[in-house]
This record gives sequence, structure tokens and C-alpha cells, in this order.
Amino acid sequence: MTSVKTLAVIWVSIGFTQAGEWGRFRGPNGTGISDAKTVPVEWTDDDYNWRVDLPGDGHASPIVVGDRIYVICGDPFTAERRVICLNTADGEVRWRRNFKSAPHYQHRDNNYASSTPTADSSGVVVTWATPEQLLLMALDLDGKEVWRRDLGPHKAAWGGAASPIIVDDLVVLMSDQMNPKYMARFLPQGTPITEPGKSFAIAVDRATGKTSWKIDRKSIVAGYATPCVRQLKGGKRELVFFGTGNGMMGVDLPTGKVNWEMPGVLRSRTVLSPVLAGDLVLGSHGVGLKGDQLVAVRPGVDGEKSEVVYEIKQSVPLVPTPLFKDGLVFLWTDAGIVTCVKAESGEEIWRQRVGGKYYASPVWVDGRLYCPNRRGDVVVLAASEKYELLARVPLGEQCFATPAVSDGVMYFRTTTQLMSIGGK
Repeated sequence: MTSVKTLAVIWVSIGFTQAGEWGRFRGPNGTGISDAKTVPVEWTDDDYNWRVDLPGDGHASPIVVGDRIYVICGDPFTAERRVICLNTADGEVRWRRNFKSAPHYQHRDNNYASSTPTADSSGVVVTWATPEQLLLMALDLDGKEVWRRDLGPHKAAWGGAASPIIVDDLVVLMSDQMNPKYMARFLPQGTPITEPGKSFAIAVDRATGKTSWKIDRKSIVAGYATPCVRQLKGGKRELVFFGTGNGMMGVDLPTGKVNWEMPGVLRSRTVLSPVLAGDLVLGSHGVGLKGDQLVAVRPGVDGEKSEVVYEIKQSVPLVPTPLFKDGLVFLWTDAGIVTCVKAESGEEIWRQRVGGKYYASPVWVDGRLYCPNRRGDVVVLAASEKYELLARVPLGEQCFATPAVSDGVMYFRTTTQLMSIGGK
């Protein structure tokens, strides 16, 4: 059997176009891993390259392609969405586009700019949701609308937060919505529920927005995992999706054909995104702001049966996505407990409480983990088999977004600001 470490090397060697850029949630294929060498371990306010105010609030993570940063903001009163493109060099706004929307109920920690955009050399693709409409839209390099899709109502008591990805000539989005009996538990008393949510995954043509394929998914509880791409034998690739109704699922990238499915392994709400750890796929489920269980699955190949390799039930994250590197998996919980385990077996190496509450996911830079807590303090740890707290750096404002790293520079997005640190 091929080892996790060997498969990890194979995976890295495959690569994705412009791997040094950060064109989707958690960067290249959602790994959260950067090759940067010029991000400091700790810093002060005087060390920022620049720090700018954003035109609105938001929790969506920044993304970077070339010399452009894309972020989404929302108006907390009108629900207007704002897409902004800034220069990486100085934070100056290249362009800004405003889109009217309608206020609606959502979770107190959600807002009108929670879905991270995705971008490539042709422009940016954004999404946001209201109960009446799930919008998917492409803008070009000048902010001009190229196409838009109304994907129908979006039923989720907590609001929208799903993020799209670009893979080759496709834009992929998962929309896991809520069954009415679950929605009634969370919405204010008396809120009408006119129809059930209809869950699906869709791939549209990057250039035109036309549907390439669409598959139905089971609607139970709204899920927010961002899919990733898994390499198969023979050069084929598949998308990995998570959700309560369907569990873990592998879908053929060009056709949408389901390659494998493990329903029942993710029994409650899913928020964090799939983690590829060699030949294993890791995911979790939970309730409230606590993960109940992390599951490591080895998907079946060529008709083989998929299997659960191990489960972890203590100190499991619900929102922060774990990080896999060099045979280790780092679990950073919503409540500020970090655990290092062996990827092949789930064996615990160390577990420490770093403090704080978290919605952001950790990123890996030069042997270190960086993760901001909700209060806006960045915790920096050594990404190794020995626990070491390296620094705590305050950003000065609440932060729910995962950092982006590109060309040796790290970008933090707080609720109302964007800042740049590191580089040559």
C-alpha cells in the first residue's frame, strides 16, 4: 500500500496552475499551504506594508491572483453587496462594483459577505444568497459583468456562506440547503417557510456560465464545505463534496458522475472543507460551535469499497478546516484547542489549548501555522511534532476570515479592514 507521505509528494508534484497564488478559499486546492519564505513570525503596526479600510463589513476571505486582491463586502443595513479589486502593492482600489440585495434573517455571526470568491487570470467569480435567490456571477478584470446565474431559492436558517471554485474551464459550487423541519427550529417564531430547500452541486462553463452538469443532493441541514479536487489513477480527477445528507462523495470532474459515496459518516452539520491527507479524506460534523467527530475515509478505487480508517471524537473542529502537511494533521478547534495527529492513523502527538474562539482556518507558511481568532489575535505555532507557541499578534479588530498568502506576502481581512505583511 502506498504511504500517506508518498502520495502527498505525488499530489504536490501534480500542482495546479499558478500554485503560488491564492485564487480560492484556503489557496491552492484548499490546502492552506504556501511556499512563502518572507512572512514574519511576529510584527507590529509599523511593519505592515499597508492597511486600508474596506467599504463595508465582511467575513469572506481575501483571494489573490497576480497583482490583484479580490474581497467582498456587505452593507449591514441594506444588504448591498460590494465586490472590490485592489492592488497588491499598495492596497489602492482598482475598481468596485455594488449590487443591490434585500435584508433577510441569518445567524448572528453571519453577514452579507461570507462567501469567499474565486478568481483566475480572466477575472473573479462571486456568489451570495438570499432566501429567494442563490446568485453566481462572473466579472472580468475591469469589474464588468460577464455572466450571471440565478440558481433558485436558498433555504438555510443561518444564511449563505458557500464558496465557489474554478477548476480548468469550470466553476463549481455546492449548495446544501435545509429541510423545513430543521429550519423551523432555528428561524424566529412565526417565520413562514413556503417550500423545502433543494440541494445540489453544479458545474458551469467558466466563460459563459452555462450548465455543464448538475447533480441533486439530499436536503437535511445546510452545509458550507468548499469542495476540492482529488487526483486519481490514470490522470483522472474528481471533486470531493461533504454534506450531512450525502456524507462524503467523489464526483467525476468533467461529467458529474458519482464515483463513490459514504452516506451516514457525517451525521450532523458540516462546515469545514475536505482535507486530502495522502489517500485519505478527512471531514467532521457537529452541532452549535463544536465538532462531534472527525472521520478519516479511504475512498474506494476502481470498484473497491470505501472504508472508515479512523475516527477522532475529542477536540474536533466544526468550522476551522484542518491542515495536512508532512504526514501530520493539525486540528484547530472553534474553542482554541489545537491537536497534532499522525495522518495515517489519527494517533495523537500533542494537544494544547491556545485560547480564543475561531472561525478562520490555519494556513501553513515556512514550517509555521498562522490562525487569527475571532477577536483578531493571530496565533502562530510551530507546525511540528513538538508544540511551540511562537507569537500572538493583535490585528486590532474582529476577524473571521482565513488569511491569504501570495508572492511572499500574507493578507489579513478583519471585519472592515484589509492589511498586508511580509514580502521582499
